[in-house]
Parts: sequence; structure tokens; C-alpha cells
Amino acid sequence: MYMNSKVERLAKLVKELRNSQSQHQFAKKLGVSRSSVTFWESGQAWPDMENLEKLAALKGWSLSELQVYLVNGDTVPTREPLYALEQILNAMRFLPSEAVAEVVNAGVQTLISRSAATQNSVK
Repeated sequence: MYMNSKVERLAKLVKELRNSQSQHQFAKKLGVSRSSVTFWESGQAWPDMENLEKLAALKGWSLSELQVYLVNGDTVPTREPLYALEQILNAMRFLPSEAVAEVVNAGVQTLISRSAATQNSVK
């Protein structure tokens, strides 16, 4: 389907991010009302900057990348690893505590395995 306006692109993005979640569940995740999600998906309202930042983070984009997509419809190019780290950190701000703990645990396990690999290669 060809998207020719930023309102249509926003609606498509919100539906994509919501995926199989109900509008109520998705709204709760974002900290907004269900009617806000309904209005965004139907093109009747536009999110404020804070909510645009949340949507961008859920997609793994910066706010400026989201804005480029909404205005131009351009896809966002793949970036270098440090940029990916920035996106992960932004997304973590909106995760529940349990999910943050899982991310931290994965990071610690990665460091442990890399440290062990480094020690084994020095021996």
C-alpha cells in the first residue's frame, strides 16, 4: 500500500508497533490513553514530542529518523554499532524493570564470556 502522507505513515507505524497487542495494552505500555492510540491510528490526532520519542525508541529509531520517515517516507539506513547502542539505551528507558534486568544480565554474560575468551587466548 502506498503511503502518501505523514498521517498515514504514523497510523501504519503505530499499528506495526502495536502488533497483536490491544490498543489498551499498547496505550498502557506508552503511558497514554487508549483513545490516543485510536486517534493516532485513525489520523484524528498527532502525538506530542514525548510520545513521538517513545514511538521512535520502540522502532529503534531516533526522533529525527522518525520525523524523516513520517515526512518523506524514507527508510532509515543501517548505522554503525555505537549508533545501535544508543538505540538500545533509548529503548531500555521504556522497558519494564524485569526486561531491563534481562538486558543487563545478557550484557554481564557477554562480558564474562569475552573475558574468558581473552584469558584463554593469552595463555
